[in-house]
Amino acid sequence: MKVLTSKCKQISLGIMSLGFLALPFVSNAQDSEDTKVALTTTPAATEEVKTQGLQLDKLFKNYSISIHAGATAPFTDVRSLDFNRIQKPKSDVQYGVGMSITRMMGNVFGIQVDYLYGKLQGASRPTEGYQERSTWLQLGFKDPFYFKTQFHQPSLNVYVNFSNMFNGLNRYVRANQENRPINERKVSVYGKIGIGLIFFDSKLYDLKTEQSLATIDPKYKYLRGYTNKTTEFVMPMAIGLKYKINKKFDVGLEGNFILAYSDKIDALIVNSFRSGRFDKYTYVNANFTYKFGSKKSQEEHLEWVNSLEAYMTTTDAKLANMYTVKDSDNDGVIDELDWEPDTEEGAMVDTHGRTLDSDGDGIPDHLDPEPFSSPMLPIENGVNVRNDGLTPSMINEIKEMISKEVTHQISGWFLKLVFFDLDKSNIRTSEIPELYLIGNYMLRYPEIKMEVKGYTDVRASEAYNIGLSERRTDAVINYLSNTYGISKDRFIGSYFGEADNMFKNASKEQQHQLNRRVEIKIAE
Repeated sequence: MKVLTSKCKQISLGIMSLGFLALPFVSNAQDSEDTKVALTTTPAATEEVKTQGLQLDKLFKNYSISIHAGATAPFTDVRSLDFNRIQKPKSDVQYGVGMSITRMMGNVFGIQVDYLYGKLQGASRPTEGYQERSTWLQLGFKDPFYFKTQFHQPSLNVYVNFSNMFNGLNRYVRANQENRPINERKVSVYGKIGIGLIFFDSKLYDLKTEQSLATIDPKYKYLRGYTNKTTEFVMPMAIGLKYKINKKFDVGLEGNFILAYSDKIDALIVNSFRSGRFDKYTYVNANFTYKFGSKKSQEEHLEWVNSLEAYMTTTDAKLANMYTVKDSDNDGVIDELDWEPDTEEGAMVDTHGRTLDSDGDGIPDHLDPEPFSSPMLPIENGVNVRNDGLTPSMINEIKEMISKEVTHQISGWFLKLVFFDLDKSNIRTSEIPELYLIGNYMLRYPEIKMEVKGYTDVRASEAYNIGLSERRTDAVINYLSNTYGISKDRFIGSYFGEADNMFKNASKEQQHQLNRRVEIKIAE
């Protein structure tokens, strides 16, 4: 219970230490989602920004994956006591390999997931002239012995870039004093601390015979409280140095010190004055890193950008651009606010300088034969296509024919046509856009009244067609009244059946369709 309490206290102290370490530097950590800055500069300012390798209109890369390999050495009860730990028959120096994935939360702090596989081995061997100090004698063993184990160690670490934490303003000041751009940084110092698990299966062996001590003497089967196949907490701590090869790859050297919350790694539980209550080991490695981000990210990685330098460079560019307002594409929106600074000449744009496509048909308004096509009808080549086969030219032709018969036109006169299916009086979907224009016009001018005249084609008796044209007239009036809340008193309805047809000797279906209509115009 005391050991568990001690472990909890140490973990709490470690977490508190990380918190106090991070507090002074929180303001220096920029989130990767906030690194997007829109900026247009003069040629001189652009050159200075590029020398630092920044594209301030795109996000930085913020992920990296590393592979690492190196040497391990134990600092446990069972190990060599001299400096020459690499010797036969059993060397204390073994191997380790692994990989890690890091996500930078800003240009200083990041989160890293790491995995390490390796081997640990430590030997208690004779030392000439110091026989009485040999470990196996102090621990009560008759002969020299050693331990070995293979292990797996996943961990979650806080990654800290010390170079970005402490460097910045002086580099910028010196560059200004010497009237030169800021040199690209190639070397970076970093550290990390975290918590993880270690899975291992340590055993003790006789150094001369290499037999397991458990097979030589049964009392070593569970030596001093040790049980095989153990899982324990570890606290990895590291400091490293990396070199930037280019914007995609880094190489580095890293030293790790791993503290295990256990005294079992060397298969021996002893309160030793040398190693304390917990076993430790070191892992020194060389690593190779690939940096990446989303498809829209720029080439530079966030870890190699100092936020202070970036902001100072941005400020310089803005100041240089303050009195050089430009509108490169002459669309009326200055380049600094223009989202499309190379808009085609003659194009209509919105307040952000983007080319307008009012009806969303994929054709810009200045190239669209019908820039305000109705979404209620299919669109082909920028023009609405009616299901009844009528074309805009046909409808315009009949409007011209009707307008010639109007002898007294008033200011604001206009004509709308609503067409019907054969022997039908229901409103078709294709006619809703036309009725929408009429309804909105009447709401805008509440003093206006409308004449509504119904017609049919000749394919029925005259008496029947009179009733059909009346139903069509009533359908239009009821639709406008019910949909837009317009009083029926503002409509003057009339119906003529097949009389006054525009095509009296209609022989084509499209001519019959033009006769099956309701005309709507401003009442005189």
